[in-house]
Amino acid sequence: MTTLNLTLLGALREITAAELPSATSPHSGRPLRRYALRLHVPDERHQELDAELRAAAAADGDPLRGTDAAWRVAEGWTAASQGRRPEIYVYRIEIQEIEVLHPTALEIEGLRLVPAKYRERADEDVLTVTAVADVTGADDQRLERLLSTPGAWYEVTRRGISDTPVRMRFGRCVWQRTGEGTRRHHLELVAGEDRPSAAPPETALAGQPRLDRAVERLMAHTDALARLLKELHTQGVLSDSAVRAVEAAAAPRPLTPGERRELSRTERLDDYWR
Repeated sequence: MTTLNLTLLGALREITAAELPSATSPHSGRPLRRYALRLHVPDERHQELDAELRAAAAADGDPLRGTDAAWRVAEGWTAASQGRRPEIYVYRIEIQEIEVLHPTALEIEGLRLVPAKYRERADEDVLTVTAVADVTGADDQRLERLLSTPGAWYEVTRRGISDTPVRMRFGRCVWQRTGEGTRRHHLELVAGEDRPSAAPPETALAGQPRLDRAVERLMAHTDALARLLKELHTQGVLSDSAVRAVEAAAAPRPLTPGERRELSRTERLDDYWR
């Protein structure tokens, strides 16, 4: 038996705990402590404790706080009343240490990224990393080259979490310009090369495959326009100023209210009345 200091019902309390076999972290591989607790709570406060335990059992809920760690409550905790009124509720719960993940860098095929934001999750032993990082210059070009091969697998090292590389591929990755020569990337990396690919959720298939075909045609037309402008300019048909004017008109820009409304146009309004 050991004594843990946990914040419960608004106060730091000393609680006797029975040590359980440790669990192995799916993130770093290190052992995580586990304990079994037996709590006695008066009737007037058991609902308050119920709420705290439910939150600490949820993946995105508030964990129990200790003096040296945070703790997740295992599903399946029990509570039973005993004695005459006022009743005492006896809780039997198991808790597991929560691992704090703060990587110093992500290293991908020699490219070193320093995350401004970072999170990991492990679902059915499939590791998913989400990171936000500002990237400039040659590093940005190297990152774009890695992203240009959909489905490619890379060795990824999460410095500060584990020095053992993990085979991962890029998932959904978006970016925005944040300054002169700087781009902020929102990157998703997924492990599980030895697992069969899961079918995409239905929401990911909305508008498909028409959306993919429309994007392919759009990019082909964009390339054709660039080639046409170059050829007309080379042949002297278009002046420098005319080429710049056409390129400016073709550059991406925010939609006007009228253009945005045109995207909502349909030929079958009745299809939307359900």
